[in-house]
Amino acid sequence: MKIKLMLLFTLLGLSIACKKEHSHSHKTTTKPIVVLPDGGKEWNVFGVKIIGKILSEDTRGAYSVIVTDTPPMGGPPPHIHSNEDELFYVLKGHYEFYCGNQTIDAPQGSLIQLPKGIAHHFKNIDTITGVTINTITPGGFENFFETIAQISKKGKPSRQQIDSIANSFGMKFMN
Repeated sequence: MKIKLMLLFTLLGLSIACKKEHSHSHKTTTKPIVVLPDGGKEWNVFGVKIIGKILSEDTRGAYSVIVTDTPPMGGPPPHIHSNEDELFYVLKGHYEFYCGNQTIDAPQGSLIQLPKGIAHHFKNIDTITGVTINTITPGGFENFFETIAQISKKGKPSRQQIDSIANSFGMKFMN
């Protein structure tokens, strides 16, 4: 099942990536994007492994795709993206997503779209490490993870530093 799902996402990504560039759009790519199972750029963000599988530089800024391992009861605090919509597919585990005032039960195999401009977060409510694949449109937000991972190498960043970095990427933490 997992291989079929990964194949589906790969084919979906390739079908998007294989579209010819249109005169009205400068963001599509004209070459297939292939990322092998061990490929991608890995970041450690507060002890959470995030792998950038497709970076915005690969898609001329159209989107990026990340895979995140979320420990039991883990997940980001409530936040708002002013620029990006997010699409999550739960590959492993059982999650709760919160979007505005709505709580969404998301067992393995669930697909959740979270629109920009609405406070949201998620939590892995399973007893195992959960795994999600997240498509972020437009691309570029993966650079937030890169920045946090780099600054964390010098020690735990302060809340003020984290908020400042988040703000520079159009994101605001709610608490």
